[in-house]
Amino acid sequence: MSKVEPKVTKVYKPEVLKCPYCGSKLKFRFVISNRVVQFTSGKTVRIKNMVYGCDKCNNGEVYPSLTATKLAFKGYTYSSKIICMIDYYKNLHYSREKISVMLENKGVIVSDRNVDIINNKFQELFNIDKEKNIFSAYERMLDKYNEVRLAIDFITVNDTYYVIFYDFFNADMLAIFKFNDIEGEEAKEVFKKYLDEKYNIKIIVTAGVRSKIRKPLKEVTQGNTRFVSFVKF
Repeated sequence: MSKVEPKVTKVYKPEVLKCPYCGSKLKFRFVISNRVVQFTSGKTVRIKNMVYGCDKCNNGEVYPSLTATKLAFKGYTYSSKIICMIDYYKNLHYSREKISVMLENKGVIVSDRNVDIINNKFQELFNIDKEKNIFSAYERMLDKYNEVRLAIDFITVNDTYYVIFYDFFNADMLAIFKFNDIEGEEAKEVFKKYLDEKYNIKIIVTAGVRSKIRKPLKEVTQGNTRFVSFVKF
């Protein structure tokens, strides 16, 4: 199998540009990842994720790029959509060989063995205790920053919608949800559970939300919630 070579390099700075503690401008610290990522378009892109910190506070807190993180799950060299596609077709009982060939036809190089490895890792992420993970993150953010900031990514694979919650500050993945109808009752119940203002959570920013998912989110979030479109490149 030939080695995948990047045709483009993209550098991403963190979305948190001012220190949440003192308001000072953050400064570059290091590159947390420098990966070659394959996309369903057939493109291969080197993604550099820049980490910034505060010189004034000098408290060890650092902030990576959410955009770079969401383009490809941590530790993966395939786009987030490819990971979700593998899960989708595995659920339809496609063989790993068939999935590998299907992706190869899109210009994505992934061995049939790696299809299984990727799917197993995805299942580990999907089956985490979502409630514990999300509310623990809320407690941490409220304790440290006195507010909750989330990034919510939205990936569509045919008739399945993957909704992924991230911690806005450190870019940790908090949970993956799957829905057959993004405006259906199941999705609404999930959004209400984690975003409804009755829980008295100061959710100030919900970033990385594409237009189709804004309607069900706006129905349950507070008026001061700000939605920011997700820009890939």
